[in-house]
Amino acid sequence: MSRPNSLVARFYAFKLTNASGFYLPIYFAFLQDKGFDLAFLGLLSATFSFSLVAVEIPTGYLGDLVGRRGSLAIGAAVRAAIMVAFPFVPSKAGYLVLFGVWATGWAFRSGTQDAWLYEVLQSTCDEDEYARVDGRANAIVLGTSAVAAVLGGVLYTVEPAAPFLANAALALAGLPILYSFPAVETAGDDERFGVRDAVALLRAQAHRPEVRWFVAYAAVFATAFAATRPFEQPMLRAVGVPVAGLGVLYAGFKLVSAGAASLSGTVEDRLGVGGAFAALPAIYGVAFAAIAVVPLAAVPVVFLNRAIRTLTRPIQNQYLNDRLDDVGRATVLSGASMALSLVSGTGKIVAGRVTDVAGAVDGVASFGVALAALGAGIWLAVDPVRSSSTPEASGDAVDATATSD
Repeated sequence: MSRPNSLVARFYAFKLTNASGFYLPIYFAFLQDKGFDLAFLGLLSATFSFSLVAVEIPTGYLGDLVGRRGSLAIGAAVRAAIMVAFPFVPSKAGYLVLFGVWATGWAFRSGTQDAWLYEVLQSTCDEDEYARVDGRANAIVLGTSAVAAVLGGVLYTVEPAAPFLANAALALAGLPILYSFPAVETAGDDERFGVRDAVALLRAQAHRPEVRWFVAYAAVFATAFAATRPFEQPMLRAVGVPVAGLGVLYAGFKLVSAGAASLSGTVEDRLGVGGAFAALPAIYGVAFAAIAVVPLAAVPVVFLNRAIRTLTRPIQNQYLNDRLDDVGRATVLSGASMALSLVSGTGKIVAGRVTDVAGAVDGVASFGVALAALGAGIWLAVDPVRSSSTPEASGDAVDATATSD
């Protein structure tokens, strides 16, 4: 089956409205300029991560119950509202609430967006194209964010609120594009699929080794990405990168990640899921060890960390989608995202303590090497990537006995 060009082009346009480059390079600087210290910025990051855990199941359930487009529309509207409010919040308590609401809007898009794309492709052309289409869409988002990052820095010097308002307008532009897509009916829209079914479904999927161990393995390297990001700026400054150079590096991060995202389908075709994920412990182990030996290696390792995460995420989602049925797909994907967020949030706390004792450079290096060793141990012990792709997420599977090891 061929991909309808118009459908894919509209999906790319919708994904473009998810770009966050206007505010990302400056929003921590904005908060620091308001007088907030780094400890509070870390607390905000943790608030987002753990709030995401708390809302992933209910928002994923809503995606299955009320439809994908409605859930994505809510996510876009919440994001726009957050961006409009961000420059004007007067207190620490207000920002803690804001980050909690922000996580809710993010969760409306996470598992739901992945399930929605898979089902649109499934109903109109070929779901096997998921990794390729999603990878290229991510490349477009990252390229747009790189350009927006430069513009955001310029806008910030003119009016500090301008980058946030620009991102709000971009988010709202996605709504008419979203509703130009054909409606996709799935068994997940059946009103009989209730909260108990959602919880039972997650429990059943957690008992499937090809799902459970893959999510555990993926969580290790999601943590390597998420838990080291808060310390990138201190680490880069410690090895001699000036503050002015961080903005240029940020645009570079996006461009390199865009190139990596466009290769997701090719990497999956040539290496398969097993080959792509088997290489991660060695790559991360060597990369983070290099920082301890040659601190300037922190610069290319930051690029590498972002590129790997961007390249492997569509392959990760393809693997999970292939093992799920239509009923509850968004709920299960949101449950997986919840697990990744919980592990990553905990990792941020651990990484913070390690870097506080060892310093930014040595702390990030030792934390990364430890995660690589943990990933290698999981790979050798339980074989997390398994060939079985038989969906077990149908209505009958909710009450069925789960597969055991």
